[in-house]
Amino acid sequence: MADLRERVLDYLKTVDKAKSRDIADALGEKKREVDTVVKELAKEDIVEFLYLGTSYVKLK
Repeated sequence: MADLRERVLDYLKTVDKAKSRDIADALGEKKREVDTVVKELAKEDIVEFLYLGTSYVKLK
């Protein structure tokens, strides 16, 4: 999971905001695993969720 965490963070640095599905597709990972990593990052106050008709993730 540590490797996936770093890859998610690296991906988020390249975009303004992204859906979990888009992150998973870009990284070739399962959405469920990306969701787990994103939730951990949110608990650590590294990312935040945006609700703009649908849910997005962005770096803080």
